[in-house]
Amino acid sequence: MVGVTNRGKSMTDLLQADSEHFEIVALVDKTEEFARCEAQRRGWNDMKCFGSIKDCLRQVKAEAAIITSPARFHGEQIRDCFEAGLHVLVAKPLVYDLREAEQLVELAEMKNLSLVVDQQYQFFLTERTVSEWIKNKKYGDVGFIDFKIHRHRPNMAAFTGDNPFIWEQGVHSFNSLLSILGRPAVSVFAHQIKPKWSSYNGPTVCFGEIEFSGGIPCQYLGTFDSRAFTIDMRIECEHAAIRTVANKSFLKELEVALPGQTFESVGIKDTDDSQPAERFNLQAFYKKIHEGGRCINDGRDNLRTLAIVDAFIRSSQSRKWESVRQF
Repeated sequence: MVGVTNRGKSMTDLLQADSEHFEIVALVDKTEEFARCEAQRRGWNDMKCFGSIKDCLRQVKAEAAIITSPARFHGEQIRDCFEAGLHVLVAKPLVYDLREAEQLVELAEMKNLSLVVDQQYQFFLTERTVSEWIKNKKYGDVGFIDFKIHRHRPNMAAFTGDNPFIWEQGVHSFNSLLSILGRPAVSVFAHQIKPKWSSYNGPTVCFGEIEFSGGIPCQYLGTFDSRAFTIDMRIECEHAAIRTVANKSFLKELEVALPGQTFESVGIKDTDDSQPAERFNLQAFYKKIHEGGRCINDGRDNLRTLAIVDAFIRSSQSRKWESVRQF
């Protein structure tokens, strides 16, 4: 387990709870002391702890690594694990560069190792339900989408470089859209700004239109510098409008509006789910290791998400429509 504080704590909880499939044999963090403190907090006094993945790989025999460190370290850490013959499940984003991501995917495939990215939002109950409705055409064909995500996160977190919102939050949005629509994005027209009150090093307000295959457009607005929190993804279909909405957290409620009527709750909420969304990726990771083949959010699948990020950034720089690379 690499990166056991912050985000890594919840993943460690899931691994610990699933002792039938996973056994934690070592913890790695920024320093050995950080890792040791977390082990002691859990009562794991005999747990092997390290301050670097290289030291861990030299001394511990393992089959797989779960990496939840900041993404700027992912590339090197994944390569180290691959060289040691370990399968890898890594937190999003895989890395901050599409070409490097492609190289890591190719390396995993060459070595016959599993690489899975923990993109969990698509497994929230509301999003799984909408995905199934769209697939079965419950309300007919999709016409267009309006997706807004307003966050009040005034301080930089793990990523302090340029394009912070797109790399830290946009990857979730784009991954969700791909899962829900079941079709690739083909082009993007984007614009980004940085409000005068922003403390970030790059633009935090992202406007764009994403065109998906079949001519389905999505108007997208995302930001870290709004004054209040709101998520509102609205999918207009032939016979109704579908909406997932939240005003306090990322846990959403599902609503539907028939033509000419107002939105009404259908009684489906993410808070009603019986298991954490991350568990779906852990289950896929375990199955891929032991059965092979493709799985949702494997490295090659995740390239489709990163390709939208890449096109979004290129378009915001060129002020032109940019094509999305296909994988």
